[in-house]
Amino acid sequence: MSVLRSTGLIEAPATTVGAALRHTRTAEAGLAPRGVIGRALTCPAELLIPGDELRFALRAAGVPFELTTRIERAEADGTSSVLVSGPLPRLRHETALAAVGPRTLLTDSLSWTSPLGPLGKLADVVIGRGLVLDVLDARIRAVRDLAESWASRPIVVGTAIVRSGSLLAQQRSYPAADAGRWELPGGRVEPGESEQDAVVRECREELAIDVEPTGALGTDVPLDNGMLLRIHTARPVEPAAEPKPVDHQALRWVSAAELTDLDWLNTDRVLLHNMRGLLTG
Repeated sequence: MSVLRSTGLIEAPATTVGAALRHTRTAEAGLAPRGVIGRALTCPAELLIPGDELRFALRAAGVPFELTTRIERAEADGTSSVLVSGPLPRLRHETALAAVGPRTLLTDSLSWTSPLGPLGKLADVVIGRGLVLDVLDARIRAVRDLAESWASRPIVVGTAIVRSGSLLAQQRSYPAADAGRWELPGGRVEPGESEQDAVVRECREELAIDVEPTGALGTDVPLDNGMLLRIHTARPVEPAAEPKPVDHQALRWVSAAELTDLDWLNTDRVLLHNMRGLLTG
């Protein structure tokens, strides 16, 4: 098996870099300078989720070929994908993210098995390794450019509140285009306010309960209004307190099995696999 790695330091938090790794722009345009044409096959949104497939067309030693990969993992600490079809018996792509102060270290690795025994191993050395390193370097540059362009965006916090194995969702009443759809509670972080303080304030304003922030969930989600959605986890300060739909149509506690029953906003839908993981442990 052949394994190659490349690293890069990015001036953005890991949640933002994780979003850039998942963005279809990285796959579809980021590798074009190296002659690799990517296309998302099954992704209905801009951010890839587990199960989404990508097709890449490229040339090695003048020979064109295609391969298709499937996303296995898409989290704030990294992603992974595996080969679905192509000229190789095995291919695995993994990324890992680690905070280095306010920056993020991205490690991008590709492992594969040659289909031709000793001759294939020679081709790996002469042709494949140079191509793979070029592609990994191009991908890191694409992720860096995208993540750093988002890093200064205002933050909108969402809150994943869990009680007795269920997640709280709220149904929008406005605007008309989104009325009836579901989302996590939250709102914009005000100037001078921490994200955790914004979580507490927004839940008090929207749900009439006090919550205690407990962590983070998933990657950021870029919004059409030029902001970034960032999800925090929280629990009610008073477990028996019942939240109220102050300015929403309705509230609902949903189990992991019920998550896909709701018509979620697109920005929340790309985080359903993270919500499910939160509820199933």
